[in-house]
Amino acid sequence: MVFLLVSGVSPATAITINPVFENGPQDLLFLATNQWHELGNAFPPDEIITSNSASTDDTACFDGSDSQVDQNFRVSILNNSNLWWTDLHYVADTTTSITNFDGWIGNAGVNDLSYAFKIDDIGINRPLVFESINANLVFEPGERWEFIIQDYIDLLGALPAHAFGSPGIASLSPVGVFSSGSIIARPIPEPSTMLLLGFGLIGFAGFGRKKFKK
Repeated sequence: MVFLLVSGVSPATAITINPVFENGPQDLLFLATNQWHELGNAFPPDEIITSNSASTDDTACFDGSDSQVDQNFRVSILNNSNLWWTDLHYVADTTTSITNFDGWIGNAGVNDLSYAFKIDDIGINRPLVFESINANLVFEPGERWEFIIQDYIDLLGALPAHAFGSPGIASLSPVGVFSSGSIIARPIPEPSTMLLLGFGLIGFAGFGRKKFKK
């Protein structure tokens, strides 16, 4: 029963990736597991988001990295899937440059590290400025997040609103006006599944104790 609960949280039609990372000038990146998926526009139902963006004078970092010359953008993403997501990261395409980057993320086995940051409100780089449901760093179904990309430049003219239209990250993301970056994340069980899982583990523990007493 526990196996069924755990296996049920993985998207059935997933765009999975195997990222690698290197730390940079701001906060530490730490991609702890290989259970990573890409979220995007026109993606499979389990991973679909919608997005838009607008220019802003707000900054994500207060360490002097914001040039005050190139444009900052406030990006909005809406979780249209039925899954809960955690550890959201923004990964720029190889044609895109930003200044609020925690480090670089690319594909395992490919020398294609691109600017990247964790979408959170912790540390030096705090791009996340809004969560519409709960301020808990969990991207819930129907929730909207807003975050800042600092000093955004894309060589092909793609805007952040169109950043998430093509599967693939870094050099494996097709270039063009519908791709200037990617959102990657890890799926987590919904709260009711977590509760049932907890009950299942407690039941197994109780069964083990009764068996041991005999």
